[in-house]
Amino acid sequence: MNPSRSIATTVADLTSYKRDLLLAAYRANQANDTPVGADVMDELERLGQTNTEGGQFYPRLNELVERGFLTKRDHPDDARGFTCSLTEEGRTILAQLFVRNAESLDIDVPESDLPAEPPRRGLRLRGRSRG
Repeated sequence: MNPSRSIATTVADLTSYKRDLLLAAYRANQANDTPVGADVMDELERLGQTNTEGGQFYPRLNELVERGFLTKRDHPDDARGFTCSLTEEGRTILAQLFVRNAESLDIDVPESDLPAEPPRRGLRLRGRSRG
């Protein structure tokens, strides 16, 4: 990530597909010991992204790797496959996305209630409604 750019600016610059791709990579790593690209694609589809074919998926995934939000490594057991996971910067971006979504829904979430890592599937941020 370019150090001169703020995290909020970086989050705002990500397309919905790339935001969902970060979350899909996180979920795939939570659900599998050694997730492969297909696991990330499956999670992406669960998030409602319908264009998960290679022509859309791989270029966007590689962009997130180049920006330093994901790592992509050869799969240890399958020479044809790869694994990917969030970098520390990717985790920071994903956490910021959760905060941004809570704010857009006008939910007041105290900082002490935010998880150290993005929430796992099924975990909800709890806060009180404003007003």
